[in-house]
Amino acid sequence: MAGDRLLEEDLVLLAPRAEGAPDTAPAPEPEHVALRLAADADGRTFLAAQHVRYPFHLGRSLRAPGDPQGMPTYYVQCCSGGMFDGDRLRWRVVVEAGAQVHLTSSASTIVHEARTDHAQQDVEIEAHAGSLVEYLPDPLILLPAARLATVVRVRAHPNAAVLVWDPIVPHDHTGAGACFDWIDATLHVETLDGRLRARDRYRLSGATSVQRLPGVTGARVCQAGFAAVAPLRAAQDVLLGVRTALASHEEAYAAVSLLPDAAGLWVRVLAPDAHVLRAALYSAWSAVRCALLGSPPSLRRK
Repeated sequence: MAGDRLLEEDLVLLAPRAEGAPDTAPAPEPEHVALRLAADADGRTFLAAQHVRYPFHLGRSLRAPGDPQGMPTYYVQCCSGGMFDGDRLRWRVVVEAGAQVHLTSSASTIVHEARTDHAQQDVEIEAHAGSLVEYLPDPLILLPAARLATVVRVRAHPNAAVLVWDPIVPHDHTGAGACFDWIDATLHVETLDGRLRARDRYRLSGATSVQRLPGVTGARVCQAGFAAVAPLRAAQDVLLGVRTALASHEEAYAAVSLLPDAAGLWVRVLAPDAHVLRAALYSAWSAVRCALLGSPPSLRRK
């Protein structure tokens, strides 16, 4: 101590601990979805560890025609009827070296009205050397007065491939011209040690969306970002291939660009409805799959 003064840290040390108070801060709650996938000696991917709690349920391992041998598909089902005001949902998916997996949802997820707070979902994907991860859920359906914050953090080895998208579809079930309140969405692309390689972020208010302003959304109020974080050979050729595939969807408005630091490519799609959005996203996914594996994927049954 300096003179007779007690510094702030001294006060903390001298203050008596409340009876029954813990010595340390409580540990954070576990993720709602925590998965670790690994490859066996024959190259087949298996679920090495899982912890899944309410409101989610993980389906059994399935195989889809056209996928690489040993690559499973897992459906994650939301059992609560959607995302609600105050929800704080967290995912962590670790895919070890050489493993391959397709993760999707069993159906679209409804984001309900927010009265006092907002719903939030954070997804972290860690992809190690030689792995392939596809996180391609069905759209988030934004009901009137919904507020949603989403964060997707991709941490990938330079030789890993991670494909992610985040489709959103506004829906007015009242028929009275109501709209969602806001959505705030962020994608971080990082190295395994946390160095930032690329970031995409947008915040859109429903009041702006419903005006259908030229240069913002126009009549295309459904949208999605699609990132292919991968070491693409002949990246410019892949970019042109994705642009060509998207050009056939005349009702959609789409743009494709390369991510900085040779991290892969990025697609943004605007569409007038969910059907057009889904078709455009499948075309972009198919073009990237062909570039990575030499063949297109098959649509998953829902």
